[in-house]
Amino acid sequence: MLLSEYLFEHAVTAKQFFNVLRTHVVRSRTAITAVFLGLYNVNEFDIDEMPETEEKTTDFLKHEIRKSDCVFKFYRQFRWFIILSQTGEREAAAFLRRLYISVKNKGFPGLEGREFLFSASVAEIGNDDGTFEELIAEGMSTLAESLSKGPEQIEFITTFKKRPLEMIRVSILEENAIFRNVLYRTLENLDLDHFEMEIKTFQDGYEFLESDWHLSSHTHLIIMNDILPRESGLDVLHKVRMLPNNKKFIVFMMTKGSSEEDMIYVYESGADNYFIKPFNLRLLEVEIKRTFERLWL
Repeated sequence: MLLSEYLFEHAVTAKQFFNVLRTHVVRSRTAITAVFLGLYNVNEFDIDEMPETEEKTTDFLKHEIRKSDCVFKFYRQFRWFIILSQTGEREAAAFLRRLYISVKNKGFPGLEGREFLFSASVAEIGNDDGTFEELIAEGMSTLAESLSKGPEQIEFITTFKKRPLEMIRVSILEENAIFRNVLYRTLENLDLDHFEMEIKTFQDGYEFLESDWHLSSHTHLIIMNDILPRESGLDVLHKVRMLPNNKKFIVFMMTKGSSEEDMIYVYESGADNYFIKPFNLRLLEVEIKRTFERLWL
């Protein structure tokens, strides 16, 4: 199906607004959701009153959404395209259920005495694959299925939901070659759902700082010993935290210092986590997975 089969009153604006928000989806890891809303009992309305009813319905919907969202009306079809920013399909479904209840209990201002029954289709957008035209075609097709099942239905579209894998850089700074290799293999074998890791090892802090490895814009996990030849781990930590983009770095410090003063000093210097050597590698795996899970939220 072509976009021309589903004409908006403001088609260009709808496409532009959607594409601007979708461009931000991958970079911010924040989904948007497209809602296709249709009037189930449209045949019960007088055709002469349809333009006015459509307009008042559109005004009502605009009042129900947030300022960061937008409502577009399909031309003379009693169907609407709603874009919910920073919203996943669960939040969209909750919004629709509140809408169904509100309409049932209060009706529309200026249209008292009329029963409005809606159904909808919902598409969470987690990537920048597919065109606006493809989204509209699938959304409207799924909305037709939802309307055929009855009022107050919600059908979900998964075609546009999957988020792309995010690249994470990982640096291991450890003088001992055997332990450095053990850490590398441990990370290499981690099973991560949403991330792909590029791992590189360094024998000391000087080698790391002289490389251009830390200059990329990727989120960067540094796992390093506090005592290293030439540039120590604490020196590296200090210099990393002085960089303009220092927030992209997540620093795990390995140390033999176990006193509270040692721990406080490392944390105050900017470390995100602290491992007292020797430590169980399973603990490191769990902490890395937890850190990445928080990044994905």
